[in-house]
Amino acid sequence: MSESKELVRGTFLITLSILITKILGVIYNIPFYHIMGDEKNLAPFSYAYTPYNIAIAVATAGVPLAASKYVSKYNALGAYKVSQKLYRSSFIVMSITGIIGFLVLFGLAPTIAQITLAHENGAKGGWTLADITWIIRIISFVVIFIPLLATWRGVFQGYKSMGPTAVSEVTEQVARILFILIGTYLVLNVYHGSLLLANGIATFGAAVGAIIGIFTLWYYWRKRKHNIEQHVKDDHTGIDVTYAHMYKEIISYSIPFVIVSLNFPLFNIVDQFTHNYALGLAGVPQRLHDAFFTMLNFTTNKIVMIPTSLASGFAVSLIPFITKTFASGDMKEMHRQIRTSLGVLMFITVPASLGIMALALPLYTVFYKYQLDGSLLLFYYAPVAILIALLSVTASMLQGIDKQKLTVFIILAAVVIKLVLNIPMIMLFHTAGAILTTGIALLFANICNLIVLKVYAKYDFKETWIHFGKIFIYGFIMMIGVELVFLILQTFLTPVNKVNSLIILVTGVIVGALIYGIITIKTKLADEFLGDIPKKIRGKIGILK
Repeated sequence: MSESKELVRGTFLITLSILITKILGVIYNIPFYHIMGDEKNLAPFSYAYTPYNIAIAVATAGVPLAASKYVSKYNALGAYKVSQKLYRSSFIVMSITGIIGFLVLFGLAPTIAQITLAHENGAKGGWTLADITWIIRIISFVVIFIPLLATWRGVFQGYKSMGPTAVSEVTEQVARILFILIGTYLVLNVYHGSLLLANGIATFGAAVGAIIGIFTLWYYWRKRKHNIEQHVKDDHTGIDVTYAHMYKEIISYSIPFVIVSLNFPLFNIVDQFTHNYALGLAGVPQRLHDAFFTMLNFTTNKIVMIPTSLASGFAVSLIPFITKTFASGDMKEMHRQIRTSLGVLMFITVPASLGIMALALPLYTVFYKYQLDGSLLLFYYAPVAILIALLSVTASMLQGIDKQKLTVFIILAAVVIKLVLNIPMIMLFHTAGAILTTGIALLFANICNLIVLKVYAKYDFKETWIHFGKIFIYGFIMMIGVELVFLILQTFLTPVNKVNSLIILVTGVIVGALIYGIITIKTKLADEFLGDIPKKIRGKIGILK
């Protein structure tokens, strides 16, 4: 299979799996939200996941993607024995770090809970320190399994086998969701248990999903083990690498990866540690803090992350290919890969994000309930998805051209900007201020990444800027059209009702897709990213010629 076909196939599989898991991760929120009742009841679940994500990033230490890069490198040289040596030892190392990560998060749970809630035991109007400590300790058990799961996926990707990763991500998510929905329903509606226990069951769903993901990879490993072992037998390169040299190289790869993977969790932990405190300084009543944080870090976040799914697929698939073209000196091919990736990403992410802005109210109502505060926060958060997606891809590109160290400094600087601005902005604009500071920090990081690409990859952005400009213009035209449809439908369909909101939402999505599709096909912008499909459509629909 050619390199370009491998890139397309690998990107397609990973992107499809991530898209499926993200969509499932949003859709299940509809029944989950209604089982739990409201945003405040979901707060312990929301509070648990940010420190968990930090613990996972540190426990895996970037090894999965580093392992992918390492295995890919030595497989390309035919040194399959070195690859085998790596993945065998990495499984042991990752199992140990998983246990250490669990112990650390379990031990720090009381401290994290106290900083998060920004009040002492006995404060009225919210969850207690004991509640949040318990829920964080529940999720800490998941850290035992995730490093092994993630590293195994990295090994498969190093063999350019994206299927096992894609399937395991889907089975992991399906198992997690089923456990959460069935478990919380039984606790609250059959056994009439407490909301805290329901949150605990929901939180432990991540462990169930991880175990199922591990079994999925084990199934694929059994099927492919023979071929991998045959490669090892045929390895006559004589190349050997000591464990000391191997892990020195792994660490040099992994530090940038872990910083990049920590980027969004670090933004979230800044919000978690400052949000309630800043709202308190602004005079917002304690009883509202939990609900607003859940809107920020859970309900709106889940919807906004759908357009960024594509970025995650690109991020995983791009690295080995850009690394190879950069190392071989094939700058023309590398520039093509950069241009195509950025173009396709923005072609899909921009209209999706602008569409979420236009339909924020009915969208929030359909997924959760009619909630003006939540809808307004979703409106503000939607365009940030563009910056999130762009950062994921450009950070991967910087790693591909061996500028990991610059990536580290850029991301750390962005986190500092977020940290410095968060409290004053939340005091000024309440929860929306946290979204604004995230946008500012991400904009800074993206600008820096693009400058690095221009300087070190010698990439000319002229054509990319033209594509971006057209995409934003056509996207805004689409957004205006969708807003007009929303205003018209609102005159006789109130979005307070879920059914009415669904009608408005479906109609808006169809109109938006038609407007954006017609404009981009008519102007031939779609030809740049969708291959022969726009040409075939123009051939069948005369008015688009």
